[in-house]
Amino acid sequence: MAVVTANVRDFLTLARLDIHAGLIVLQEGALNHLEQFERLEPVMGFVEAPTDPDFLLNRVIEVNGPNDFRGHKYT
Repeated sequence: MAVVTANVRDFLTLARLDIHAGLIVLQEGALNHLEQFERLEPVMGFVEAPTDPDFLLNRVIEVNGPNDFRGHKYT
């Protein structure tokens, strides 16, 4: 489970909490539903691949464009 949002600034502030389920942020604003899905589809493959059920725990995945994303622990 993770939160997906385009409200990057506010949610990155919340990601500094001690623990969170995971955060996927869309860095591009004003995307329509199809554009959002195009960006999220490869991310879903990335987060489903690991066998660790806590893979997204305290992790932020920043999506910058189609097939352009990076995941990291956010502290």
